[in-house]
Order: sequence, then structure tokens, then C-alpha cells
Amino acid sequence: MAIKIENNQIIILSPATMQQVGQVEISSSDDVENALLIAKEYKDWASLSLKKRCSLINKFRKIVLKNGEEVKKALKDETGKKDFDVFVEFFTFLEHSKEISKIAKKALKKSKRSSGLMKNKKAYVQYEPMGVAGIISPWNYPLATPINSTIDALLAGNNVVLKPSEHTPLTPQVIKNLWDEHMGYKEAFQIVHGLGDVGRMLVDSKDTDIICFTGSTAVGKKIAKGCAPSLKPCILELGGKDPMIVLKDAPLNRAVESAIFGGLSNAGQTCISTEEVFVEDEIFDKFLSKISDRIKNIKSGESSNADLGPMIVSQTKDKVHEHINEVKDSCDIIIGNSEDKGKYITPTLVVDPPESARIV
Repeated sequence: MAIKIENNQIIILSPATMQQVGQVEISSSDDVENALLIAKEYKDWASLSLKKRCSLINKFRKIVLKNGEEVKKALKDETGKKDFDVFVEFFTFLEHSKEISKIAKKALKKSKRSSGLMKNKKAYVQYEPMGVAGIISPWNYPLATPINSTIDALLAGNNVVLKPSEHTPLTPQVIKNLWDEHMGYKEAFQIVHGLGDVGRMLVDSKDTDIICFTGSTAVGKKIAKGCAPSLKPCILELGGKDPMIVLKDAPLNRAVESAIFGGLSNAGQTCISTEEVFVEDEIFDKFLSKISDRIKNIKSGESSNADLGPMIVSQTKDKVHEHINEVKDSCDIIIGNSEDKGKYITPTLVVDPPESARIV
């Protein structure tokens, strides 16, 4: 594992080097309850105008940009991502926070409606904050996923209690520290750390008004059930099986590069990554030849000239190996290169696996 639990702390190890890169204190049940109570009672952020909240989020985006090296270092340390993947995630956060502030000004502003036959009345739609947003985020994008969700909730006037993944808590904590240092609304954005039981506290608490979760389908179902008795809204972005379809009139080189980027960026650890490619018969052989040549020249490893980083969570690496080993004797497998097959997944293309295989 890339983490250890010692003395009520989560010790984070770099999945690239297995060296300790940081630690966070595990939040107790009292810590979580206190954070939720503060969020429930805090009104300063919600009382701001929509225009002011958008302005403050833009200010915060510039603060994160100014402190980009610190943020990117934490991101790389705890995930082992290659520099390009770190850049993409950092840029994604910056662009999202910029654009969503523009969208919020239009989408959340008070808007007039027709009062119909009641000519002596005025009608309008005005959006109010939900209250306290409990956000539970995954490990694959520890900046973009939790902080983009946090920005969305804050723009709408909510207070946020964020529970980041126990595997990647350092980047969100850096963001929280920047928020506290520069923004002056500490109680509007709080972080609690821990394992699944801490996330469960957010879901079960009467003080959360909405839950936002990104992660596995299995956990998403549990959260939906937990929210159902009180009809608490929940936003769930869950696992899937994302196919790419290549038709015979597609530009072949572009299709190959799209499949490579879609399937292998961030070492394949993306919720919408390309996991299956269906190719029309007429171009199948040509497509397979081209993508095989590309796969053979892609390398995973720690060095700066390697293309792919490590699996962030060791159980994920073990699962990938299990899926590949299950089909290695029943279909063709094209592999690239790896500097360390113990810590890294070798870039792999599996051709026509059996429908019954888990990899399908």
C-alpha cells in the first residue's frame, strides 16, 4: 500500500519510490461533528452576493496559480504522476475554476418569470444555497476532483466539509492551507481526514444537506441508500466501462492516438478512460498493427523519459495484473516497456479477450 496507519496518522508514501512524503492526522468522530456544526452555523459565506463569491473564487484561483509549485509538488509526491499529467490536472483546476465562475454568474442569478394572468404580481426564480455540502473524493485526481467540486459548492453559497481520499490527502490539504491563509472565510471550507468511516459520518449526519461522491459503484450504492431515508440529495459519479468505437471511415492515425491518450493518460487511472476499443472489420488489422507499434514504444517507470507513472493504489495494480494474467493464455497480448515491473504496470494491449473475462 502507498499509505500506513500509525499513531492516529495516515502516513503517505510515494507510489513511485515508496518513500514517505507526508502525513495527516485522522479526524475523530468529535472532529467531524465539530466541523459539521461549524459549517451548519456559519453564515458569512452564504450571505455574500453571487457576484462577490465569483470574485473571491477568481481571487483564489490566482492564489493557487501563484503557489503552483507547492501544489504540483504535493500532487506529484503523493501520486507519482509524470510531469505532463501533473500539468494537465493543475491546468484543469485553473480552467474549471475560471469558467465555472463565469457560468455561475448566469446560471445562478435571479431571473424573472411571467406571472401569467396575475398581472399585479411579480414572479422570479432565485436559487438558494443547499446548506452544508459533504464531499467525498477519490485518489486518481486529488486536485481536480475534490477542489473543483468544492469550488462548485462554494459558488452556490454552500459551506463545504471535504473528506479527501486517504491515499491522497496532501494536495487537498495544501489547497486548504492556501484558502485559510489568503481568503478569510476559513469556516466555509473545512477538511476532515480518515478512512471510509469518516465518509460515512458525512453521509449519515443530519447536518449535511447534500453529498457529492466520486468513486466506485459499490460505495455509491451505499451512499444512495444512506441518503434515501431523509431524501438527502446526492451527486454520484461512479465507475463505468467506457468504449471507443472506430468506424471504417475514421482517420486511422488520429483514432490510434485517441485510443492511446484515452486509455493510458494518467496511467489509465481516469474515470472516463478508454477501456475497450471496438473497430470495424474492414480496418481492424491496420488499426491493430498501428496501435501495437505505438504500445511497444511506450514505457512506464520513474525516470523522466518514461511515459507512464505508477498505480497510485497498490490494490489497483494487483487487480490489473490479475485481469491480464487471466487472459494471457487465451488471446494475444501486446506489451510495451517498464523500468520496474514490480511497481509499474507495463503498457499493455489485450486483443479479443473472451467475453467471460473480468477484463471485459
